[in-house]
Amino acid sequence: MSKKLLFFLLFLILNNTVVKGDIIQDSKLWKFFSGIANDAKTNFPEIPFLKSETTVGTLNFGTAIYQGDIKKGKAHGYGVFKFSDGTQYKGTFKRNMFHGSGVYLDKEGNLIKGKWKYNKLSNPINNNTREIVQLNKAFGKVNYFEIRGEGELRSKWFEAEISEENTAELQLIKELDIFDTPSVFSKDYGDQDKIKELIDEKNLEIIKQNEMSANISSNMQTTYVLTAKGKKDMEDQKQDLMMAHEKATVASGSHGGMSGGGGGGGGGC
Repeated sequence: MSKKLLFFLLFLILNNTVVKGDIIQDSKLWKFFSGIANDAKTNFPEIPFLKSETTVGTLNFGTAIYQGDIKKGKAHGYGVFKFSDGTQYKGTFKRNMFHGSGVYLDKEGNLIKGKWKYNKLSNPINNNTREIVQLNKAFGKVNYFEIRGEGELRSKWFEAEISEENTAELQLIKELDIFDTPSVFSKDYGDQDKIKELIDEKNLEIIKQNEMSANISSNMQTTYVLTAKGKKDMEDQKQDLMMAHEKATVASGSHGGMSGGGGGGGGGC
């Protein structure tokens, strides 16, 4: 009885450490506790708490490594995934996918946390635009944007990017150069008063232009446009909708014809 209790207590310690807290990073310690947990499940199957199909261990994905709960050979439950570029995700998994509450730590030490859904985390920008953070086991994090569809496609999202027009610098800064002063062929060449007058005029022009461009920049709003992939996906969705409507129309017409034919037969009798 004491032996069973010992295994059971060790399993609880492991469960609280791994499933609800931080993954043990030391590989020897990890293997030690993993072995205890797996032995407890094997040797004491009569304990309801130990009947779970989930084990604790390590999975390799190329040069990336997962340590945590494993079910039917896949990352499933709580664990830590170390990407080949040194970044890592700590949180819940579902059948080898980043799914549920989790935190991603990038190379600069920035944390991206939230509710992940099938490898993706959605960050709303406004009602019609969102940023997507996607984790890929082979090469880490990928960021992109999505725009909500319109009309019947309102529930669909399509890949987008920031408009190039808005990312371009609008500053029209001009600088003085040698061509803003009299050349050696000019009658004003060497006339210091004339040179000062020309430079003052040029500086006033520069100030006005920069003020104008600053006003334009401050009034601009970032806009998003569909990428080539986004446009294709939207067109495909529209075509699918059109085909669905056509099938519905044909089906409705055939039912109407059958009803009309049945009525005519009744009149003949």
